[in-house]
Amino acid sequence: MVFTGNEIITLQFGHYSNFIGTHWWNCQEAGFEYIPDTPSEINHDVLFREGQTSRGEVTYTPRLLLVDLKGSLGCLTEEGRLYGVTPGADATLPLWPPDKVTVQTQASEPKNEFLQDLEQAETLASPLPNELKESGKAVPKLYHLDNDVKSWSDFLRPHLHPRSINLVQEYQHEDPSLPFDTFPQGQDIWRKPRFSEELTDRVRLYLEETDNLQGFQVLMDSQDGFSGLGCSALQYLRDEYPSKVCLCLPCQPPQASPLALHKVLNLSLALSSLAELSSLFCPISGTTSGWRDLGKSVQLPFLQYKSDLYYHTSAVVAAAVDSMSLVYRLRAEPERLADLTARLGMYGRRAAALSVMLPFPLRVDATLLDALERWEGPLTHPLTPLTDLQTGVWQQTLVLRGVPESRLMRADQRNMSSSNPAYSCRSLAHLLQTFLQFDSQTTVHTKVITAENKLPTSAPFPHLFLQHISQDGLLQDTSRPSYTGVEKVPVLAGLHSCQSLGHSLETLHSEAKRINIRSLHQFASAGLESLELLESLEQLLCLSELYSDHQMDF
Repeated sequence: MVFTGNEIITLQFGHYSNFIGTHWWNCQEAGFEYIPDTPSEINHDVLFREGQTSRGEVTYTPRLLLVDLKGSLGCLTEEGRLYGVTPGADATLPLWPPDKVTVQTQASEPKNEFLQDLEQAETLASPLPNELKESGKAVPKLYHLDNDVKSWSDFLRPHLHPRSINLVQEYQHEDPSLPFDTFPQGQDIWRKPRFSEELTDRVRLYLEETDNLQGFQVLMDSQDGFSGLGCSALQYLRDEYPSKVCLCLPCQPPQASPLALHKVLNLSLALSSLAELSSLFCPISGTTSGWRDLGKSVQLPFLQYKSDLYYHTSAVVAAAVDSMSLVYRLRAEPERLADLTARLGMYGRRAAALSVMLPFPLRVDATLLDALERWEGPLTHPLTPLTDLQTGVWQQTLVLRGVPESRLMRADQRNMSSSNPAYSCRSLAHLLQTFLQFDSQTTVHTKVITAENKLPTSAPFPHLFLQHISQDGLLQDTSRPSYTGVEKVPVLAGLHSCQSLGHSLETLHSEAKRINIRSLHQFASAGLESLELLESLEQLLCLSELYSDHQMDF
């Protein structure tokens, strides 16, 4: 087994977080490059691990622990499909002799066309099939999965290690008679030794494989029982591994109607806990208003997606997360997770905002300078509720991917004699920093990271892009052929510490404070006292006040 150092363990809690995570792992695997003697731009060893099956076959799987409810896996087994172990067996232990075992099988869910092709490609050790068009051109096969995806497992591309999947057996997925939908329910699951001891053992096993673990990145559903379960796990990580960093992404899935009162309380309890337990947390929602009245879905100018489909909205979030995480995944001069969280979480401001421009609008015949000179409106669109990135941004990191240095500016632009400082820039990062310096006078510090790798958006990424986005993700005047999808795109993503986060957190505090906890029997019966809730809300209010005007000392 090969160790490289700077590893990170990923944990995912909840069905929507697993949708996001699945897109994220798909994008990473689609970006693998197999070029002898040429290291890839991205160091995949940060989030992936090398292993070996009992048959001596080398494997490469995410260093991942995910949690979901019983009945949520669709056609996937709890052990995954990589090692071919008997369901329930530990892949690290020898199997019983076949004549001593009685196997009871259960009919599995039917596989969609993508999973069938993926299974066949793995059997034949070949890539996914192409389609031959009338023009004689072979193009990647298009899959239309909007009506087929019921679970995140319906579009999972990479193999998972048998220890990755952890199911909450006490609750059934989508069971209205016994929903897993309150913060205390999640805390109660963690108190059960069967669950917590198994999960913590698996964390320890991953940690023992690493050379120099940086810490943990945690995705968690923030408005149901997984909010309490995720925060309980974070409490364990903080107690057991106090020197390790915890970057947390609490996720709010799309919802057409206003949130029920108990979900607002879940959100409030989760974020107030994360203010203490995480090194940095970034609330994520695909809506403009939030928290209770979610408002419209975030509108990105070059996308057309269905805001009611987890499959679609999670792809947008995953594109932002994958691009933002390049900060600590690049092979050349990566920023350590501890440095990133410390810089953006200065002065106790542990909440940050995530934003994205998907795709970054670069025309097929244009340079970055051309794009910025024609730019109108915000550079990126926030995925964190009630945040304004036009003013009051103190610290931010931006990642521009998929634009090569050769696209900086044309030769005639480079040789122009002008008072415009943009013409003297000699790198993409310098040009973008210069643009931001004049675009926003309130930004104290901006760090720009660039990478040539575009975001892979091949199957099973959903078809979100408008027709005038080319197969390579560039803007063009003509529509791409109907039989071709968008294979990869440039992206601009950002992580920001900004004043509007104070207003966002204060709004959540105000909405939660109006709720009478005694009217919600789910919380009262779980033993959550009014005083305990008030203390949590006070902590949330104190965090929001760190973003006020009089706290802007740098």
